[in-house]
Amino acid sequence: MDEDRKTPRRSEPERGRNEEQLAKLQSEQEDEQTIHSLQEGLRTMDRLFSPSTPSSAWYEQRIAETHKKQRLRLLRDLLTLWLGALTILYLLYAIATSQPLAFLSLQAAAVIVPIAWLLLRKRVDLHEES
Repeated sequence: MDEDRKTPRRSEPERGRNEEQLAKLQSEQEDEQTIHSLQEGLRTMDRLFSPSTPSSAWYEQRIAETHKKQRLRLLRDLLTLWLGALTILYLLYAIATSQPLAFLSLQAAAVIVPIAWLLLRKRVDLHEES
């Protein structure tokens, strides 16, 4: 008898699609097996190395240390700010009383330089965007 008629022949595109589906199915199965083995490994690690939570006293100590460091940093920054401001005020007073023209030049530079810097920065930012 004709054995070819018992089993239908598939065209090349159908066989290609079936092979792709089979490969995709095998890949998904491998992914599921990998996920399962990773989860099992994580469970084993959880059993072997149980996470321990530090006591509340440890947390309170860390918070107190952080507050102390922040307070010291704040005091240092404020002291630096005040000393810088007093130095600038002293220099401005000395320049204004001894040489008014130098004082006015310094004031003009203090206004013009920041404006020029902002305009140049804006121009550079616009150039970088385009």
